[in-house]
Amino acid sequence: MITPEEIRQKAERAYPRILSAWAAGDVNSLFPMRIPANLSLVADDLPATITAVDRLRAKSKAQCCSGYSIQWKQTRSRDIGNNLVPDQIAIESLDDLLSLCGKQKHFAATCRAAERLREQLPGLAGWIVDHIREIAEIAESLNGLIQVARFFLDNPWPDCYSRQISVATDTKFVERHQSVLRQWLDALLPSSAIQPGETKFTLRFGLRDGQPHTTIRTLDPELQAELGLPFDELSLPLWHLATLSVRRATVVIVENRLNLLTLTPMIRGIAIRGEGRAVTRLARLAWLADNYALYWGDIDVEGFQILSTLRSIFPHVRSILMTDAVLRDYSQLVVEGSGTVCSEPPNLTDEERATFRECLSQNKRLEQERLPQSYVDAIFRPQMSGTTGQRNEESNP
Repeated sequence: MITPEEIRQKAERAYPRILSAWAAGDVNSLFPMRIPANLSLVADDLPATITAVDRLRAKSKAQCCSGYSIQWKQTRSRDIGNNLVPDQIAIESLDDLLSLCGKQKHFAATCRAAERLREQLPGLAGWIVDHIREIAEIAESLNGLIQVARFFLDNPWPDCYSRQISVATDTKFVERHQSVLRQWLDALLPSSAIQPGETKFTLRFGLRDGQPHTTIRTLDPELQAELGLPFDELSLPLWHLATLSVRRATVVIVENRLNLLTLTPMIRGIAIRGEGRAVTRLARLAWLADNYALYWGDIDVEGFQILSTLRSIFPHVRSILMTDAVLRDYSQLVVEGSGTVCSEPPNLTDEERATFRECLSQNKRLEQERLPQSYVDAIFRPQMSGTTGQRNEESNP
């Protein structure tokens, strides 16, 4: 026969479901809650049966004023005579379940925190339902978390260090609570205040703390002077690059540092190192949308994935030196790729899509730095003619 301890354990296992039902506004529908229980009598051990029934009765709601309830039935047998025996075990109310499993304080703390969050940050309604079981764990830090969230709502992409956020918390508060804050800010902030694809908290939400440097190289001395840059090659924080006034330029985004350093001079040209999948960080460079932009990456599966991702941010970007003709003409330089198997990226031209399929099906890779410099210069030389500059002037009055 089931014991009071086993009933308590079943109540404890039901508690997370109770929290989820409360968050969804449907907790009352769970009660009365029937508890599956073995209530069989031990016919050949009458003393043990009587002891088990008495113990079950002694810990029940009828005796303790809260907890589980027993439904009895009349039975008659040769062994125990005419007696009442347990027929069903049930928990009649939420209060009974909380008392039974000792969760009154935890449940109250969870409800208070959840209700405050709903009131202060209505945009977290969905998060509360999905994470109700974790809310009690952050109850003590709730005031600070709400203040930080409001700071970001009032100051999207704040461009300051995390320890400079003007809220009444200690300076390391944001660093300690990045996991929860990331979930909240993803739900609360507009897409313009979130760096897509960025996993580091500071970079994802526009903080300076940990801001990486991006390498650029000006390919035209006149453009370098116009931008006020002291050197033709620099490594600058992304927030600083975003402040440059780049106009009527050809922007070449390359993956490999060697190619950045060896690009041929170009009228009103500037090169940026994309650094693989970190290319999404360039979304902060609003001026990229207003200039002629080229992307040059490896001819492989990953290269076309990066190109597609970049185009999801800047649809006007054109690829260069990433064609089937290049792959064919320099087949002797092709090596085995990473073996990545993936779906076809969405933002490719027909020609790029065909080359991607070849790289995918045959696991090919042609790294950009393998191409002869004379060939690269010949491809980029038309950019020096002034045609690009003229086109930029026409599109950027």
